[in-house]
Amino acid sequence: MLTEKEIGVLELRAKGLTQVEVAKKLGISQAAVSDFEKNARRKIYEAQEILDVAKTLGIPQRKVRK
Repeated sequence: MLTEKEIGVLELRAKGLTQVEVAKKLGISQAAVSDFEKNARRKIYEAQEILDVAKTLGIPQRKVRK
């Protein structure tokens, strides 16, 4: 599950802001932005791998709750 900071960083990066701009906007260091982004991308990648394996094994996927 992504943290609020990870989601916030990804949303701002998706809007085209650089890591430096995101850092200034959130009041954190560029290194922290990089870490949040890296961790979020890793979590998303791992979740996708799990879904791919489940699909290969024929395990039905349930709908995600919001």
